[in-house]
Amino acid sequence: MSRSIERLELLLAELSSIVSSMDGHLCDSAANNHLRFTQILTTDEPVRIEGYAQGEWVKRHGYQHHYRREELLLLWNQLNVWILNVLRSAAESDWAKPCVLGDGTSLTLDELFEDYVRHAEHHLGQIREIR
Repeated sequence: MSRSIERLELLLAELSSIVSSMDGHLCDSAANNHLRFTQILTTDEPVRIEGYAQGEWVKRHGYQHHYRREELLLLWNQLNVWILNVLRSAAESDWAKPCVLGDGTSLTLDELFEDYVRHAEHHLGQIREIR
């Protein structure tokens, strides 16, 4: 067998792992942001938004080893439906509710949600480029 075939097989396996990691990261992001959005909507006090160890979450969930791509896409879709449903309950005044990021930056719910959408678009663009 040609060494090039082996090399290409390794590249495809690596690519599959990278895409699964990105898909998994999008699921982690959706789960974290759902909690953040819900906390903001259910309190009148500014919510402190803490980061999370994104790489460690992906590693711990084992997205590359334990899930098929279709499962990750279904999970990501359902998590985003969950987000949309909670945000559809928001009153107009809720979109101006503040949160404070770990670095002290203050954002509104509207700004945080816009950042979430931009983040998802960024990673989906990366996945499109790989495919």
